[in-house]
Amino acid sequence: MKLKGKRKLWYSVLAGGIILLVLNALLLHLLHLKIHQRAQTVVERVALLPLELQTTQSITDIAHRYGLEYIPQGSPVPAGASEFTATGLSLTLFHQQPYQKHAYIITFFNILFIGLLVFFYRWWQVYQVRPKRFLSTNDNVEIPANSALSAVDPRVADQSLFSVFLLIRWSINLDETLDVKNHFSIAIHKKLPSSLSCSVKYLNSGALAVTLDRVAWGDVMEIGKKLHEIMFRVLRTLRADLSRKQVKIGGCFYQRDVLQTDVYQLARAALEIANNNVWQHVHMMPLEENHASMLQSSEEDFIRCISNGQFVLFFQPLFGFKQQDIIQNEVLLRVRHAQLGLIAAKQFIPQLHAKENLETLDKSIIQQTITILTKEPHKSNVSINIHIANWLDVEFVNWLVTQMRQAAKVNKLLFEIPAADYYKFNQQINAQQLFFTGVNAGIIIDHVTAPLMVNTIRENQLIEGVKLGFELVHQVQQNPQQQKIIKQIIYQAKRLNIEVYAVGVETQAELECLKSLGVHGAQGYYFAELLQQLELVKY
Repeated sequence: MKLKGKRKLWYSVLAGGIILLVLNALLLHLLHLKIHQRAQTVVERVALLPLELQTTQSITDIAHRYGLEYIPQGSPVPAGASEFTATGLSLTLFHQQPYQKHAYIITFFNILFIGLLVFFYRWWQVYQVRPKRFLSTNDNVEIPANSALSAVDPRVADQSLFSVFLLIRWSINLDETLDVKNHFSIAIHKKLPSSLSCSVKYLNSGALAVTLDRVAWGDVMEIGKKLHEIMFRVLRTLRADLSRKQVKIGGCFYQRDVLQTDVYQLARAALEIANNNVWQHVHMMPLEENHASMLQSSEEDFIRCISNGQFVLFFQPLFGFKQQDIIQNEVLLRVRHAQLGLIAAKQFIPQLHAKENLETLDKSIIQQTITILTKEPHKSNVSINIHIANWLDVEFVNWLVTQMRQAAKVNKLLFEIPAADYYKFNQQINAQQLFFTGVNAGIIIDHVTAPLMVNTIRENQLIEGVKLGFELVHQVQQNPQQQKIIKQIIYQAKRLNIEVYAVGVETQAELECLKSLGVHGAQGYYFAELLQQLELVKY
């Protein structure tokens, strides 16, 4: 029996070694392909540059941003260099071997591979001995805190806004002297944006009923998760032994005037579904299934509306504290849909998956913006949000620069990039600076919620400012931690010689606090409603 056990062990070690060799070979192959793809990208970008910009220095700079070294013609070719060709242009580029350049990645994955092999071996040993007890008992499922809810002004008439009714129930006993309604009502109102109309009621059944009015479609699902996190944290202060599975939420969202009994019954059904599910703590159900299915399956409808010009642009002004005037206008899109009404871009962009549709969307916005600015040459600088998929497309950037060169009378165009996307794709974005040579353009880093990555931002000379995310701005006067982060961002921005702006300012208290912290400007519904374009829209 001992000899048989040793044989099994050696067979397992041999099989693990073979698997490890195969995985390492596959990893090296993938890393090698990645290096070659970068080299091919370098050649493609250089080929799109005007001939006068295709200098040794510019090519070396682009290659360096992708971790490669350019070997000029006539220079000795070192071992490891390869020639790459694209659109008639050939460049000799040197790169280190994958095991040299990515040694840390290979080491990390080998440790991970070995750990997984040991884990599966031990798992198999346990499974053979105790096959009937292979059931997970881990119920500590972490739900990360959601980002701030939509800052869309509920005063703006929009047929895409919903009413949301939620039932919240917890399976623990609370102190009988606790005023449940007032206690949780205050906690919920403090955590949710002040722009949301919220009412809280404690029912005789033991559930807490929360009603929210005029919630944007993009936030309907997130509002349930947000409330679950709020209730969990509040209840956790009362009962330290609370687990997330002991707090359940069922919700119903609807638009038209309906019977409250229908809404309550649907929310109660959703709550029962959540109660019977071990892992899902929040369940949301639409009262009208057709709206959800229509929005999910209408990608081509939205693109058709945009192609036919059935959209309107709004301009949200950004006020400079020093200038005491509008210094920028952010372009916001609204599409006129036949069934769904006026839909904001953030509500249907998650439904766009085809690359050509994202390209059509951004090109339509840019062309319409340039047309408006041509007719209004004295308008302030305008900022446009471009989808990251298009920003990384060299052909799209080349088209964009061409449009800007042709629109000679247009003031500076600023392009907003979310901080998460810029940090993730900074090499590709920074490599495109040469395309904007001689063009009046700039970049704004948007949705900044943490201290800046100074070295990464310093590499891009087009960056002119950053915009603080709604999470940092909302009720900043009441949160010292938010103020500390903003102070750090402003200090970093001064070193980079860029401006810091705030978005979603709703109250005088927020404005005064931001001014005292050193923010350069702000935008939000405290200052002004969205300004509709003056040009008539054909639809």
